[in-house]
Amino acid sequence: MKYVIGLFDSEIDAIRKIEDLKVEGYDPRLITALAKDADVYLTIQNRTEADVETAGPSMKEKLKSIFSGEKPVKDTLINFGLCEKDAEKYHEAIAKEKVLLVTDEQPPGTV
Repeated sequence: MKYVIGLFDSEIDAIRKIEDLKVEGYDPRLITALAKDADVYLTIQNRTEADVETAGPSMKEKLKSIFSGEKPVKDTLINFGLCEKDAEKYHEAIAKEKVLLVTDEQPPGTV
């Protein structure tokens, strides 16, 4: 199961949240960023230690299919590990270029 850290309007906001979690002692390598734009992944990866390319065997391939029309975004998010409720809630936001941060462990300060 994946825990949602938050949905962010930009990669800068996502990076700030990752940095805040690092200060609190959370390992940023346990965080995965999901976004529509590949440049966002590179920016986040270059500025943090968050995992923006791999979550399982082939996150790049999964992400490629999210927006290629091969699979509905919601189904891909469920296959990634989000519960159906979270996938329903976030799939449209990701398509509108928001950044979703998720993790395998519940980070401090989240519900």
